[in-house]
Amino acid sequence: MYWNSYDRPGYHKIPVRRAPVGGASPYSSRPVEPIETAPVPPAEPVQSVTVEEKPVSTPAPTDETDWQAVALRQQAEMDNFRKRQTRRADEAIVAERERLLRSVLPLADNLNRALSYNNGADDHLRQGVELTQRELLRFLAAEGVTKLETVGQPFTPELHEALAVVPAQAEPNTIVQEVEAGYMLGDKLLRPARVVVAE
Repeated sequence: MYWNSYDRPGYHKIPVRRAPVGGASPYSSRPVEPIETAPVPPAEPVQSVTVEEKPVSTPAPTDETDWQAVALRQQAEMDNFRKRQTRRADEAIVAERERLLRSVLPLADNLNRALSYNNGADDHLRQGVELTQRELLRFLAAEGVTKLETVGQPFTPELHEALAVVPAQAEPNTIVQEVEAGYMLGDKLLRPARVVVAE
């Protein structure tokens, strides 16, 4: 059975007045004023704009490209590039060769020091060191390396490095002792000689 809560005793229903559609409000405290709408101005007719078509101006024909000159220029640039690459490769080879030969020179110095120590205890050992030094000097000569002559020669800053200046029975600015040998590679200095110079 359906139970209506509004049917309980002591509950008073409040009557609700409904306004008719389009009519005045039944509530006197809420006056209704008509809403005024602004008039919409009529749309102006769209004027058609005509665009004048201008003839497209074509550029004047230019002279034809001289492809033969372009090819010759590209060929010259390629030749210059090859020459630069060849020159760089040659310079790298020369620099690496100098580095390798310069790293061998301390071996020659050590052999000279071993031969300068003369005790006469074992001639066979000395002969072996002399053979090793001879082979090393032959290898350096085959590579174009020559030893600088220093003792008795005038001191030259471009070829020699002075370690000391001592009084000696020699002309001033003359090399009296060689501490470390110097070497030339062709016309280029490979390592300067370290010497002692007379006052």
